[in-house]
Amino acid sequence: MTKRKSAATDVRQTMDAMSDVLSRQLDLSGDIVDSLAGSARRFLSGLSQNVGPGSCEIPEPCWMPHDLGEYHCDLCKGSSGTMEIRITNTDYRARNFTIVAAGPDAGRVSLTPNSFSLGPKERRTVTARFDAALDDTVHCAELEALIWVMGCNSHFLRWTIDVGKSERACCHHVDVFDQPDYVHHWYDHFYCVRPCFGKTARPVPGAKDTVG
Repeated sequence: MTKRKSAATDVRQTMDAMSDVLSRQLDLSGDIVDSLAGSARRFLSGLSQNVGPGSCEIPEPCWMPHDLGEYHCDLCKGSSGTMEIRITNTDYRARNFTIVAAGPDAGRVSLTPNSFSLGPKERRTVTARFDAALDDTVHCAELEALIWVMGCNSHFLRWTIDVGKSERACCHHVDVFDQPDYVHHWYDHFYCVRPCFGKTARPVPGAKDTVG
């Protein structure tokens, strides 16, 4: 009888010990899960603060021209506006560059010079002049032209002119950094052309090839 009681006592003690071990394991698992969840929340919170809103948006395909922005001028009838476009070849090899005007009022834009070559890391400034001359019967107008810069990549800017009775200084400065893109981004597609467009770079009808 004593042996049976001793055996029963041993079984209870063993079960109590196993129950205690299991309980400790469950508590430890809960702590690990809570810790991982807290780390994940902190990581996502820091990520959202560092990258800012909209940073996960997929950019345009790599073959699309680069937008240099919009520029505006107010001129009196018969005046002219000026823009300086400084082009830098940031590549390690020489490149040919072509600058052309397009759009409804492209004929009013003069570009000096409109084509040249740049060696590695060299730069040059192009002067664009917008003529706001109007017919005697016209007193005000809205004029617009696109200016394209084509080297390894294609770049463009939009220049608008309001012609009227008031005028403000019109002398913009634009920097263009032209280089091939050797980085494969997560949002790239298989049809991306690298490192340069070469003979496929013809964003403006009649534009010459820009192979360097």
